[in-house]
Amino acid sequence: MIILPDLQADDGEGHHLDRDGFIQTLADAFARAQWELFVVGGAIRDELLGSPGHDIDFATPARPTEIVRILEALPGGSVYRVGEKFGTIGLVWGEFRAEVTTYRSAEAYPTGSRKPEVKYGWTLREDLARRDFTINAMARPAAGSVVIDPFGGVADVAGRVLRSVGKPSDRFREDPLRLLRGVRFAAGLDLTIEPETRQAIQDEARSLDSISRERIADELNRMLIGPHPVNALTLLRDSGLMAAAVPDLCRLTQMPDHGPRHPLSLWDHTMRVVEAVRPELMRRWAALLHDIAKPETRSFEPGGRIRFLKHEEIGAVRARELLTGLRMPGELVEGVVLLIETHMQVHAYTADWSDGAVRRLMNRLGRHFEAALELARSDAAAHDWGRSRNEPKLEALEQRARRLRMEVPEVRSPLNGEQLMARYGLGPGRWIAAVKETLTEQVMEGQLRLDDEDQAWAEADRLMQTMELETGARRSVE
Repeated sequence: MIILPDLQADDGEGHHLDRDGFIQTLADAFARAQWELFVVGGAIRDELLGSPGHDIDFATPARPTEIVRILEALPGGSVYRVGEKFGTIGLVWGEFRAEVTTYRSAEAYPTGSRKPEVKYGWTLREDLARRDFTINAMARPAAGSVVIDPFGGVADVAGRVLRSVGKPSDRFREDPLRLLRGVRFAAGLDLTIEPETRQAIQDEARSLDSISRERIADELNRMLIGPHPVNALTLLRDSGLMAAAVPDLCRLTQMPDHGPRHPLSLWDHTMRVVEAVRPELMRRWAALLHDIAKPETRSFEPGGRIRFLKHEEIGAVRARELLTGLRMPGELVEGVVLLIETHMQVHAYTADWSDGAVRRLMNRLGRHFEAALELARSDAAAHDWGRSRNEPKLEALEQRARRLRMEVPEVRSPLNGEQLMARYGLGPGRWIAAVKETLTEQVMEGQLRLDDEDQAWAEADRLMQTMELETGARRSVE
């Protein structure tokens, strides 16, 4: 057993919040109701690592309806019951978030399901025994500081070791997602996976076939925005979990070099890009998948130069297939696809581009323009390993875009559909889009100002006359 010191949490602005006071508040509430309450799992692990957080997990023998009754009596807290069916009740109280879960003696996920089948227990020991890794199988009384550690988690935290509770294969068969969780913990906390646990991860990799795509996606997302995404991806590759869970990512291992100009393997190049972009989900996925089509588009010119023609277009298709297969949100999928489709266009920028060409790129990327610049910078620097030789032109593109945005904050047609129908006495139709597209293009090229309706109407009249003449010519031929 070990005695923990008093701990405080920080709200990020230098103000100390009383974490112990929050925990004691819950301890007192459950004691009044004559139920025991323990801080458990990751909260204890993080305390031992010296990084206690605002999210705290608790365990109790009290059943969910009783937990709700106790928590709802607390002043100032907000209770949520999303996980009530599975024994978990949430509480938001100021800066803190808690999940209070009824002891479990068993937990299993039916094949392909996101929802566990839970059997409640009555003792802390049985609850800890069904947990995944020793570093997550510790507890302490909410009103005390003595750590209860039946499986050696304290020593494993100190030794930076990831070890299963009990027999590794048993733990992984109970819930194969633990295979991915193990990789995430090992990479994110810089832990060494002990040999028996590592071997079981490799042996049980194929059991990920029984896990829902949504649960797999959730773990991958956490790895990508975690502190050490490259370590996590490398562990996935080397353990066989990548081939089992997301085999399309194995394309990144299929190209040992980019040719004489860029001798890095596709994997090493991609890992540098992933590490360079900020930990935001869309950017990290775009970095990971931006060159995924290079192996299938690799070709050689007569002089021996290696080319990857249209790899950005085919890569966007592959990225859509992969992310859609993982049931990712549509907004994320579309953003990643757009960044991959356009990353070579950003690289192709030169100073002789017209303002209209720059505006078209800006208009296509919309709010993802800054992310596209970051991806291009990271991509180029990952070949050069440092400040990219492309940086001056990317900086020039960024400055030029900033100037154009100030000159024309919004690129659109000065006239809307209702105005056009009212003037020409026509109903809705393709003709409206044709006029608006032409006017928008003129705004993009700087030939028409948004506030110049007189010029806009003159151009619209000309377009309508042209369309009318073309329609009449077609009728006379018919």
